[in-house]
Amino acid sequence: RQIEAEQQRSDLQRQQTLRQTERANTLAAILKDIHRSVFSGDLYSMILRTCLTLTGGARGMYVTMRGEQRIVRVRAAVNVDGYPQTPPSEYIKALCAKVVDENQTLVCNEADDLSALPAPRDAAERFRNCIVAPVVLLKNFDGIMIVADRAEGEFDEDDVETLVSVGDQAGIAVENMQLQRELQNAYLSTVSMLADAVEAKDSYTQGHCEMVSRYARLTAEQLRLSDYHRSVVCYAALLHDVGKIGVSDGVLNKPGLLSAEERELVRSHVRVGHTLISHVAVLDVVANVVLHHHEWWDGSGYPDGLAGEAIPLASRIICVVDAYCAMITRRSYKEAFSPERARAELRHFAGRQFDPQVVEAFLQIIDLPEAQDQDDDEDAECGLLPAFTHLYALQRP
Repeated sequence: RQIEAEQQRSDLQRQQTLRQTERANTLAAILKDIHRSVFSGDLYSMILRTCLTLTGGARGMYVTMRGEQRIVRVRAAVNVDGYPQTPPSEYIKALCAKVVDENQTLVCNEADDLSALPAPRDAAERFRNCIVAPVVLLKNFDGIMIVADRAEGEFDEDDVETLVSVGDQAGIAVENMQLQRELQNAYLSTVSMLADAVEAKDSYTQGHCEMVSRYARLTAEQLRLSDYHRSVVCYAALLHDVGKIGVSDGVLNKPGLLSAEERELVRSHVRVGHTLISHVAVLDVVANVVLHHHEWWDGSGYPDGLAGEAIPLASRIICVVDAYCAMITRRSYKEAFSPERARAELRHFAGRQFDPQVVEAFLQIIDLPEAQDQDDDEDAECGLLPAFTHLYALQRP
Protein backbone atom coordinates (compact mmCIF):
# COMPACT_ATOMS: atom_id res chain seq x y z
CA ARG A 1 0.00 0.00 0.00
CA GLN A 2 2.82 2.37 0.84
CA ILE A 3 4.32 1.74 -2.58
CA GLU A 4 0.95 2.41 -4.24
CA ALA A 5 0.51 5.63 -2.27
CA GLU A 6 3.97 6.81 -3.23
CA GLN A 7 3.27 5.92 -6.85
CA GLN A 8 0.04 7.92 -6.77
CA ARG A 9 1.82 10.91 -5.24
CA SER A 10 4.51 10.61 -7.87
CA ASP A 11 1.91 10.46 -10.65
CA LEU A 12 0.09 13.49 -9.27
CA GLN A 13 3.34 15.42 -8.98
CA ARG A 14 4.28 14.47 -12.52
CA GLN A 15 0.89 15.57 -13.84
CA GLN A 16 1.16 18.84 -11.96
CA THR A 17 4.65 19.43 -13.36
CA LEU A 18 3.48 18.67 -16.89
CA ARG A 19 0.53 21.00 -16.44
CA GLN A 20 2.76 23.80 -15.16
CA THR A 21 5.25 23.28 -17.99
CA GLU A 22 2.50 23.29 -20.59
CA ARG A 23 1.01 26.43 -19.06
CA ALA A 24 4.42 28.16 -19.03
CA ASN A 25 5.01 27.29 -22.69
CA THR A 26 1.56 28.52 -23.65
CA LEU A 27 2.09 31.73 -21.68
CA ALA A 28 5.42 32.37 -23.42
CA ALA A 29 3.80 31.88 -26.83
CA ILE A 30 0.95 34.26 -26.05
CA LEU A 31 3.08 37.03 -24.52
CA LYS A 32 4.13 38.19 -27.99
CA ASP A 33 0.46 38.74 -28.83
CA ILE A 34 0.01 40.76 -25.64
CA HIS A 35 2.87 43.07 -26.59
CA ARG A 36 1.46 43.50 -30.11
CA SER A 37 -2.04 44.16 -28.76
CA VAL A 38 -0.79 47.20 -26.82
CA PHE A 39 -0.22 49.00 -30.11
CA SER A 40 -3.55 47.97 -31.66
CA GLY A 41 -5.70 49.22 -28.80
CA ASP A 42 -6.91 45.68 -28.02
CA LEU A 43 -4.99 45.14 -24.79
CA TYR A 44 -7.94 44.38 -22.50
CA SER A 45 -9.41 41.80 -24.83
CA MET A 46 -6.02 40.16 -25.33
CA ILE A 47 -5.35 39.94 -21.58
CA LEU A 48 -8.77 38.40 -20.99
CA ARG A 49 -8.50 35.83 -23.77
CA THR A 50 -5.01 34.91 -22.63
CA CYS A 51 -6.21 34.27 -19.08
CA LEU A 52 -9.13 32.17 -20.29
CA THR A 53 -6.81 30.08 -22.45
CA LEU A 54 -4.34 29.48 -19.64
CA THR A 55 -6.86 28.69 -16.90
CA GLY A 56 -9.43 26.75 -18.90
CA GLY A 57 -12.18 29.27 -18.23
CA ALA A 58 -15.01 29.44 -20.75
CA ARG A 59 -16.25 32.95 -19.98
CA GLY A 60 -14.90 36.14 -18.54
CA MET A 61 -14.81 39.92 -18.26
CA TYR A 62 -12.23 42.67 -17.85
CA VAL A 63 -13.67 45.49 -15.77
CA THR A 64 -12.12 48.84 -14.85
CA MET A 65 -13.02 50.93 -11.81
CA ARG A 66 -12.09 54.61 -11.99
CA GLY A 67 -12.17 57.63 -9.69
CA GLU A 68 -13.61 58.34 -6.29
CA GLN A 69 -17.07 57.48 -7.62
CA ARG A 70 -15.82 54.02 -8.55
CA ILE A 71 -17.19 54.20 -12.06
CA VAL A 72 -17.26 50.62 -13.33
CA ARG A 73 -16.90 49.88 -17.03
CA VAL A 74 -16.69 46.54 -18.81
CA ARG A 75 -13.75 46.85 -21.21
CA ALA A 76 -13.85 43.35 -22.66
CA ALA A 77 -16.06 40.28 -22.36
CA VAL A 78 -16.05 36.75 -23.73
CA ASN A 79 -19.23 34.65 -23.84
CA VAL A 80 -21.13 36.85 -21.37
CA ASP A 81 -24.31 37.92 -23.17
CA GLY A 82 -24.89 41.65 -23.39
CA TYR A 83 -21.34 42.64 -22.49
CA PRO A 84 -19.32 44.76 -23.01
CA GLN A 85 -22.04 46.88 -24.65
CA THR A 86 -24.42 47.09 -21.67
CA PRO A 87 -23.57 48.83 -18.35
CA PRO A 88 -22.44 46.47 -15.57
CA SER A 89 -25.11 45.15 -13.22
CA GLU A 90 -25.15 45.69 -9.44
CA TYR A 91 -23.91 42.11 -9.09
CA ILE A 92 -20.81 42.77 -11.21
CA LYS A 93 -20.19 46.07 -9.41
CA ALA A 94 -20.47 44.39 -6.00
CA LEU A 95 -18.22 41.51 -7.06
CA CYS A 96 -15.54 43.95 -8.20
CA ALA A 97 -15.94 46.16 -5.12
CA LYS A 98 -15.43 43.14 -2.86
CA VAL A 99 -12.10 42.36 -4.50
CA VAL A 100 -10.95 45.98 -4.37
CA ASP A 101 -12.01 46.50 -0.75
CA GLU A 102 -10.37 43.30 0.43
CA ASN A 103 -7.37 43.82 -1.89
CA GLN A 104 -7.13 40.15 -2.66
CA THR A 105 -8.11 37.65 -5.30
CA LEU A 106 -11.44 35.90 -4.85
CA VAL A 107 -11.53 32.22 -5.83
CA CYS A 108 -15.09 30.88 -5.93
CA ASN A 109 -15.67 27.23 -6.73
CA GLU A 110 -19.02 25.43 -6.63
CA ALA A 111 -19.02 25.11 -2.84
CA ASP A 112 -18.41 28.80 -2.29
CA ASP A 113 -21.28 31.07 -1.31
CA LEU A 114 -21.75 34.56 -2.79
CA SER A 115 -25.25 34.98 -1.41
CA ALA A 116 -24.24 38.20 0.37
CA LEU A 117 -23.91 39.92 -3.01
CA PRO A 118 -26.83 41.25 -5.06
CA ALA A 119 -28.43 38.59 -7.24
CA PRO A 120 -27.06 38.21 -10.78
CA ARG A 121 -29.06 40.11 -13.37
CA ASP A 122 -29.69 37.01 -15.46
CA ALA A 123 -28.34 33.59 -16.32
CA ALA A 124 -25.46 35.14 -18.26
CA GLU A 125 -24.02 36.40 -14.97
CA ARG A 126 -24.43 33.17 -13.03
CA PHE A 127 -20.95 31.69 -12.91
CA ARG A 128 -20.49 28.04 -11.90
CA ASN A 129 -17.04 28.90 -10.60
CA CYS A 130 -14.78 31.90 -11.00
CA ILE A 131 -11.65 33.82 -10.13
CA VAL A 132 -12.06 37.55 -9.55
CA ALA A 133 -8.63 39.18 -9.40
CA PRO A 134 -7.30 42.74 -9.27
CA VAL A 135 -5.00 43.60 -12.19
CA VAL A 136 -1.99 45.85 -11.62
CA LEU A 137 -0.36 47.58 -14.60
CA LEU A 138 2.73 49.75 -14.10
CA LYS A 139 2.46 49.28 -10.32
CA ASN A 140 -1.00 50.89 -10.35
CA PHE A 141 -4.39 49.24 -9.95
CA ASP A 142 -5.96 49.05 -13.40
CA GLY A 143 -9.02 46.83 -13.15
CA ILE A 144 -10.58 43.51 -12.26
CA MET A 145 -10.35 40.26 -14.18
CA ILE A 146 -13.22 37.77 -13.96
CA VAL A 147 -12.42 34.31 -15.29
CA ALA A 148 -15.31 31.87 -15.00
CA ASP A 149 -16.89 28.50 -15.78
CA ARG A 150 -13.95 26.17 -15.89
CA ALA A 151 -15.22 22.93 -17.39
CA GLU A 152 -12.93 20.50 -15.58
CA GLY A 153 -11.79 20.70 -11.98
CA GLU A 154 -11.64 23.75 -9.77
CA PHE A 155 -9.72 27.00 -9.98
CA ASP A 156 -6.63 26.89 -7.77
CA GLU A 157 -3.55 28.87 -6.73
CA ASP A 158 -1.79 28.02 -9.99
CA ASP A 159 -4.57 29.82 -11.83
CA VAL A 160 -4.22 32.84 -9.56
CA GLU A 161 -0.46 32.93 -10.24
CA THR A 162 -1.20 32.76 -13.96
CA LEU A 163 -3.43 35.84 -13.78
CA VAL A 164 -0.71 37.70 -11.89
CA SER A 165 1.90 36.70 -14.50
CA VAL A 166 -0.26 37.87 -17.38
CA GLY A 167 -0.92 41.17 -15.62
CA ASP A 168 2.80 41.65 -15.01
CA GLN A 169 3.63 41.03 -18.65
CA ALA A 170 0.86 43.35 -19.82
CA GLY A 171 2.29 46.02 -17.53
CA ILE A 172 5.74 45.58 -19.06
CA ALA A 173 4.21 45.84 -22.54
CA VAL A 174 2.40 49.06 -21.64
CA GLU A 175 5.51 50.55 -20.06
CA ASN A 176 7.65 49.68 -23.08
CA MET A 177 5.05 51.18 -25.39
CA GLN A 178 4.90 54.40 -23.40
CA LEU A 179 8.68 54.75 -23.34
CA GLN A 180 8.92 54.04 -27.06
CA ARG A 181 6.21 56.56 -27.85
CA GLU A 182 7.85 59.20 -25.68
CA LEU A 183 11.20 58.71 -27.42
CA GLN A 184 9.71 58.67 -30.89
CA ASN A 185 7.45 61.65 -30.18
CA ALA A 186 10.53 63.57 -29.03
CA TYR A 187 12.34 62.64 -32.23
CA LEU A 188 9.29 63.47 -34.33
CA SER A 189 9.13 66.89 -32.66
CA THR A 190 12.69 67.44 -33.82
CA VAL A 191 11.81 66.40 -37.37
CA SER A 192 8.81 68.74 -37.23
CA MET A 193 11.06 71.63 -36.24
CA LEU A 194 13.39 70.76 -39.12
CA ALA A 195 10.44 70.83 -41.53
CA ASP A 196 9.48 74.27 -40.22
CA ALA A 197 13.09 75.38 -40.56
CA VAL A 198 13.13 74.32 -44.22
CA GLU A 199 10.13 76.51 -45.00
CA ALA A 200 11.70 79.38 -43.08
CA LYS A 201 14.81 79.06 -45.29
CA ASP A 202 12.74 79.58 -48.44
CA SER A 203 10.35 82.53 -48.26
CA TYR A 204 8.75 81.46 -51.54
CA THR A 205 7.49 78.15 -50.19
CA GLN A 206 6.12 79.00 -46.74
CA GLY A 207 2.87 77.06 -46.32
CA HIS A 208 3.79 74.82 -49.25
CA CYS A 209 3.82 71.55 -47.28
CA GLU A 210 0.43 72.26 -45.70
CA MET A 211 -1.03 72.97 -49.14
CA VAL A 212 0.47 69.79 -50.57
CA SER A 213 -0.85 67.80 -47.62
CA ARG A 214 -4.39 69.17 -48.01
CA TYR A 215 -4.55 68.44 -51.75
CA ALA A 216 -2.87 65.05 -51.30
CA ARG A 217 -5.38 63.97 -48.66
CA LEU A 218 -8.32 64.90 -50.88
CA THR A 219 -6.74 63.12 -53.85
CA ALA A 220 -6.25 59.99 -51.74
CA GLU A 221 -9.91 60.15 -50.73
CA GLN A 222 -10.92 60.51 -54.38
CA LEU A 223 -8.90 57.36 -55.13
CA ARG A 224 -10.72 55.61 -52.25
CA LEU A 225 -7.60 54.73 -50.29
CA SER A 226 -8.00 53.22 -46.82
CA ASP A 227 -7.77 55.35 -43.67
CA TYR A 228 -4.27 54.08 -43.08
CA HIS A 229 -3.01 54.90 -46.57
CA ARG A 230 -4.71 58.32 -46.55
CA SER A 231 -2.84 59.06 -43.34
CA VAL A 232 0.44 57.94 -44.90
CA VAL A 233 -0.15 60.28 -47.85
CA CYS A 234 -1.08 63.16 -45.56
CA TYR A 235 1.94 62.87 -43.30
CA ALA A 236 4.41 62.15 -46.09
CA ALA A 237 3.19 65.32 -47.80
CA LEU A 238 3.90 67.34 -44.66
CA LEU A 239 7.42 65.94 -44.46
CA HIS A 240 8.31 65.52 -48.13
CA ASP A 241 10.81 68.39 -48.22
CA VAL A 242 12.36 67.98 -44.75
CA GLY A 243 15.59 66.74 -46.37
CA LYS A 244 16.17 70.22 -47.80
CA ILE A 245 17.51 71.16 -44.38
CA GLY A 246 20.83 69.98 -45.84
CA VAL A 247 20.64 72.29 -48.86
CA SER A 248 22.09 75.78 -48.53
CA ASP A 249 19.86 78.86 -48.69
CA GLY A 250 21.88 80.11 -51.63
CA VAL A 251 21.00 77.06 -53.70
CA LEU A 252 17.34 76.97 -52.65
CA ASN A 253 16.82 80.65 -53.47
CA LYS A 254 19.12 80.89 -56.51
CA PRO A 255 17.34 82.98 -59.18
CA GLY A 256 19.10 81.40 -62.16
CA LEU A 257 19.67 77.87 -63.42
CA LEU A 258 21.37 75.41 -61.10
CA SER A 259 24.72 73.87 -61.94
CA ALA A 260 25.01 70.10 -62.25
CA GLU A 261 26.55 69.95 -58.78
CA GLU A 262 23.76 72.09 -57.32
CA ARG A 263 21.11 69.92 -58.97
CA GLU A 264 22.61 66.83 -57.34
CA LEU A 265 22.63 68.62 -53.99
CA VAL A 266 18.92 69.44 -54.33
CA ARG A 267 18.18 65.88 -55.43
CA SER A 268 19.87 64.55 -52.31
CA HIS A 269 17.03 65.95 -50.18
CA VAL A 270 14.91 62.83 -50.75
CA ARG A 271 17.54 60.54 -49.25
CA VAL A 272 18.25 62.92 -46.37
CA GLY A 273 14.51 63.13 -45.66
CA HIS A 274 14.18 59.35 -45.79
CA THR A 275 17.03 58.96 -43.30
CA LEU A 276 15.56 61.51 -40.88
CA ILE A 277 12.05 60.07 -40.91
CA SER A 278 12.99 56.38 -40.89
CA HIS A 279 14.33 56.71 -37.34
CA VAL A 280 10.67 56.74 -36.22
CA ALA A 281 9.68 53.08 -36.57
CA VAL A 282 5.97 53.65 -37.18
CA LEU A 283 6.81 56.13 -39.97
CA ASP A 284 8.91 53.70 -42.01
CA VAL A 285 6.29 53.63 -44.77
CA VAL A 286 6.10 57.43 -44.73
CA ALA A 287 9.89 57.56 -45.09
CA ASN A 288 9.70 55.34 -48.18
CA VAL A 289 7.05 57.60 -49.72
CA VAL A 290 9.25 60.66 -49.14
CA LEU A 291 12.21 58.85 -50.73
CA HIS A 292 10.32 58.25 -53.99
CA HIS A 293 8.17 61.37 -54.44
CA HIS A 294 10.36 62.59 -57.33
CA GLU A 295 10.19 59.36 -59.34
CA TRP A 296 8.59 59.73 -62.78
CA TRP A 297 5.93 57.46 -64.24
CA ASP A 298 8.20 56.70 -67.24
CA GLY A 299 11.18 55.81 -65.03
CA SER A 300 13.28 58.93 -65.65
CA GLY A 301 12.95 60.38 -62.15
CA TYR A 302 15.12 60.02 -59.07
CA PRO A 303 16.60 58.64 -56.84
CA ASP A 304 16.11 55.06 -58.09
CA GLY A 305 14.53 55.44 -61.52
CA LEU A 306 11.40 53.52 -60.54
CA ALA A 307 8.59 53.44 -63.10
CA GLY A 308 4.84 52.93 -63.17
CA GLU A 309 3.27 51.04 -60.31
CA ALA A 310 6.69 50.19 -58.88
CA ILE A 311 6.52 53.71 -57.45
CA PRO A 312 4.49 53.78 -54.20
CA LEU A 313 1.01 55.18 -54.89
CA ALA A 314 1.42 57.75 -52.11
CA SER A 315 4.62 58.97 -53.80
CA ARG A 316 2.79 59.27 -57.13
CA ILE A 317 0.10 61.37 -55.45
CA ILE A 318 2.62 63.72 -53.86
CA CYS A 319 4.51 63.97 -57.15
CA VAL A 320 1.41 65.36 -58.88
CA VAL A 321 0.29 67.63 -56.06
CA ASP A 322 3.79 68.93 -55.32
CA ALA A 323 4.31 69.82 -58.98
CA TYR A 324 0.98 71.66 -59.18
CA CYS A 325 1.64 73.64 -55.99
CA ALA A 326 5.13 74.55 -57.23
CA MET A 327 3.77 75.71 -60.59
CA ILE A 328 1.15 78.06 -59.14
CA THR A 329 3.65 79.57 -56.68
CA ARG A 330 6.15 82.32 -57.53
CA ARG A 331 9.70 81.10 -57.02
CA SER A 332 13.07 82.82 -57.10
CA TYR A 333 13.65 81.41 -60.59
CA LYS A 334 10.16 81.77 -62.12
CA GLU A 335 6.83 83.54 -61.98
CA ALA A 336 3.69 81.73 -60.86
CA PHE A 337 1.64 79.84 -63.44
CA SER A 338 -2.09 80.40 -63.61
CA PRO A 339 -4.15 77.47 -62.27
CA GLU A 340 -5.37 76.81 -65.82
CA ARG A 341 -1.83 76.59 -67.20
CA ALA A 342 -0.72 74.36 -64.31
CA ARG A 343 -3.60 71.96 -64.99
CA ALA A 344 -2.70 71.89 -68.67
CA GLU A 345 0.89 70.99 -67.74
CA LEU A 346 -0.33 68.10 -65.58
CA ARG A 347 -2.41 66.74 -68.46
CA HIS A 348 0.51 67.19 -70.88
CA PHE A 349 2.92 65.23 -68.69
CA ALA A 350 0.42 62.53 -67.61
CA GLY A 351 1.90 59.21 -68.68
CA ARG A 352 5.43 60.65 -68.68
CA GLN A 353 6.10 62.36 -65.37
CA PHE A 354 2.78 61.64 -63.68
CA ASP A 355 0.47 58.68 -63.11
CA PRO A 356 -2.53 59.47 -65.39
CA GLN A 357 -5.01 58.05 -62.87
CA VAL A 358 -3.64 60.28 -60.11
CA VAL A 359 -3.73 63.35 -62.37
CA GLU A 360 -7.38 62.64 -63.15
CA ALA A 361 -8.25 62.22 -59.46
CA PHE A 362 -6.42 65.43 -58.54
CA LEU A 363 -8.18 67.45 -61.23
CA GLN A 364 -11.52 66.22 -59.89
CA ILE A 365 -10.85 67.55 -56.38
CA ILE A 366 -8.96 70.77 -57.06
CA ASP A 367 -12.10 72.92 -57.34
CA LEU A 368 -13.89 71.43 -54.34
CA PRO A 369 -14.58 73.94 -51.54
CA GLU A 370 -12.57 71.90 -49.04
CA ALA A 371 -9.55 72.05 -51.36
CA GLN A 372 -9.53 75.83 -50.98
CA ASP A 373 -10.30 75.93 -47.25
CA GLN A 374 -6.98 76.30 -45.44
CA ASP A 375 -8.75 76.07 -42.08
CA ASP A 376 -10.42 72.75 -42.88
CA ASP A 377 -10.97 70.90 -39.60
CA GLU A 378 -9.98 67.57 -41.07
CA ASP A 379 -6.69 69.00 -42.23
CA ALA A 380 -5.77 69.77 -38.65
CA GLU A 381 -5.59 66.03 -38.04
CA CYS A 382 -2.53 65.92 -40.29
CA GLY A 383 -0.28 67.62 -37.75
CA LEU A 384 3.04 65.85 -37.28
CA LEU A 385 2.57 64.74 -33.67
CA PRO A 386 -0.97 63.42 -34.26
CA ALA A 387 0.57 61.46 -37.14
CA PHE A 388 2.51 59.25 -34.78
CA THR A 389 -0.41 58.32 -32.53
CA HIS A 390 -2.85 58.05 -35.44
CA LEU A 391 -0.68 55.65 -37.42
CA TYR A 392 -0.15 53.56 -34.29
CA ALA A 393 -3.91 53.32 -33.84
CA LEU A 394 -4.61 52.44 -37.48
CA GLN A 395 -1.65 50.07 -37.89
CA ARG A 396 -0.78 48.52 -41.19
CA PRO A 397 -3.46 46.42 -42.89
